[in-house]
Formats: sequence, C-alpha cells, structure tokens
Amino acid sequence: MFRKSILLCSLLFLSTFTAYASVVINNTRVIFNGDKKSANVQLMNKSSETHLVQSWIDNGNPDAKPEDLKLALAVVPAVVRIDADNGQVLNIIKNDLVAALPKDRESLFWLNIIDIPPVPQHKSGNYLQFAVRSRLKVFYRPAGLAISQSSLAQHIRVQGGCIKNETPYFVTVVGIEESSGKKGLNLIDKALLLRPFSCNAYDRRHPLSEQTSYVFKIIDDFGTQRAIDISR
Repeated sequence: MFRKSILLCSLLFLSTFTAYASVVINNTRVIFNGDKKSANVQLMNKSSETHLVQSWIDNGNPDAKPEDLKLALAVVPAVVRIDADNGQVLNIIKNDLVAALPKDRESLFWLNIIDIPPVPQHKSGNYLQFAVRSRLKVFYRPAGLAISQSSLAQHIRVQGGCIKNETPYFVTVVGIEESSGKKGLNLIDKALLLRPFSCNAYDRRHPLSEQTSYVFKIIDDFGTQRAIDISR
C-alpha cells in the first residue's frame, strides 16, 4: 500500500478546487528481484493535458533531497513529460552499491513520484496549482533467500510483547484476528511492517497471546490481501 502527500507549487487564490493525481501508477509496491537487471513501474496519464513527472529513490527519509542521495537503486528517466492518454515506464536500476546490501534478507527503499500539472495556458484571474507526490515501497530481494514466500506462516509468531518475523522478507500486516473466538475483530488499529529477522512491536491495546492461534491478513507481492494462519 502507498502514501500520498500534496505539495503546494504556487498559491494565489481559488474559491473551490480538487487536488488529485492525473498520472496513475499501476503498482502499489515494487519487488526488485536481485537476479534481474531492473524492475519496472507503469504510469498512465489519464488527463487531457501533458504532465511532467519527477521520480527518485530514497531510503526512508521523505525529506531527503534527491541530489544528496547515493543509493544502490535509481530510477530512469528521473524527469519525463507524459502526453494526455499516454503511458510511461519507469525503470528502477541497480548500481555497484548493491554489493553492500545484505544478501540474506530484503532491503527497503521508497520510490517517489511527483505529478506536476501544466500551467493553464489561458489563465484569467488567480489560480491554485498543486503537484501530487506518491511514495511506493521498493523491496530489493536478493536471489537465493533461504525461506520461500509460501512458508511465511511457519516463521512468524507472537513472542512476548512483539511479533517475531523469522523470515528474510518485509511483511505488511493489515489485520490480525483470532482463529477462533473473536472472529472478525481486527486486533490492530493500523498496518504493521514486520522487518526481517526481528521482533516487531505492536499496539498493546489489544495484547496478543503466545497461546492463541491467529489469522494474519498480509499484503502479497501483487499488492493484494491474503490470509495466513499463525498457529501457536
């Protein structure tokens, strides 16, 4: 799942307005498999005007300036114009710095995409112009990880006051229910991102028990929700 924030480009005056992204992103997350040279993101301009798109990769700090970042991944083209009703493929590529990334687990990056609308050609009076910024998770997945995605349920468990993820993958959990008893009651108020090989804290207002079996609702590689059984 991805976050959107609205950046103010120019502010004059407008009584009513609606801000939204005209350039649609077909992905909600990106999996960059380490045995591939690149990963792709498809954009589509749904508006009737040409839009400018700026893209870059960061490592978790949304305020970092693109020119200050030296990371293992980059996106090309960094700046592109997309005509009305046309598409554009962004290529995420790796460089020599990828050799320094962990080889036994995934690494997390973020893809930033800013949709900049054109300045009105026949503007009369005052107007308000916005650019819409989207951020998508990019998971760099080294080749040959020891545990397969299909066996996630066997390697995630409740331990003390945390959820232990004993896999090399980042796991996004959007819901937790008891396997029996309080079925249908979501025990978390917001999504959790379980980091690889770590014990991850959660909101203790609904404490989890090591003696209880749960159904975890997670987001898979395709951005769809699926359930896995976490048995005690």
